[in-house]
Amino acid sequence: MRFALFWWIIAVPVLAQQPAVDTTQKALPVPVRDTVVTKTTPIAAVAEEVAEPYDSTAYRLKTGDRLRIRNLNALEIIYPQSAGTSVGGTSLVSQTAATAPPYEISIDARGQITLPQIGRVKVAGLSRQEATREIERRYSDYITNPIFEVDIINLRFKVLGAVIKQGVFTLENEKMSLGEVIAMAGGVDFAIADKTIKLIRAKSSTQEEISLDVRNLNDPKVANVPVYDGDYIFIPPSKGTLRSVKNQRISAVLQPIALTLNAVAIIFGIYFTYRQNRSQ
Repeated sequence: MRFALFWWIIAVPVLAQQPAVDTTQKALPVPVRDTVVTKTTPIAAVAEEVAEPYDSTAYRLKTGDRLRIRNLNALEIIYPQSAGTSVGGTSLVSQTAATAPPYEISIDARGQITLPQIGRVKVAGLSRQEATREIERRYSDYITNPIFEVDIINLRFKVLGAVIKQGVFTLENEKMSLGEVIAMAGGVDFAIADKTIKLIRAKSSTQEEISLDVRNLNDPKVANVPVYDGDYIFIPPSKGTLRSVKNQRISAVLQPIALTLNAVAIIFGIYFTYRQNRSQ
């Protein structure tokens, strides 16, 4: 009994000095994986950021060119006087957007055009498509997703020679095919045409001449030869036709002379007959 009491007296203080056991379970550190945040870009935005390849054959706008500009989704920006006009509760602008006359303007000496709301826009040196995108970009502060059409209306080419209708024609696009421009001239007059089509093109200070066979117009390689602003297409008449024309001109000059001489001969004949009758 005494031994147990002695052990109790000794053991209690020793046990009291032992640190308390933390029974709380500590959370082990969990390794965190690197998180990659991916930004999703709309396809349309990506398409706009991708630069289009440079087209060296595209017509580049210059001072003096006249542009026809049409807006397809906010006509009141181009024609402010039409804004707010309605018939039967329906906007007149929305009814006439497809048929309204386009806005026409010429590029000034600084290579700029002036448009409503946005002011001056530099377009000289741009292609038609690039000018269209620049105008749409400038109008994006006023129109949601602006849609514009831009046409160049002062481009011309000439067709002369053995065609049905000679003259100066409007180039409906920046470039057309040889077959298209000959069709606009009424086609080749094969009765008087020679075998050659001459496409004459001015390049800076030089002049380029391309000769093609008129008999190969059914060949796509010939019919699809591009024609640009300022080009001159000449289909020379055949040598036989030229001789015939020359003979007609000579005949046109000699015929009045022959008629005059014939009249003089008739007069002299009458006169001499009259003299002989009187002498008898």
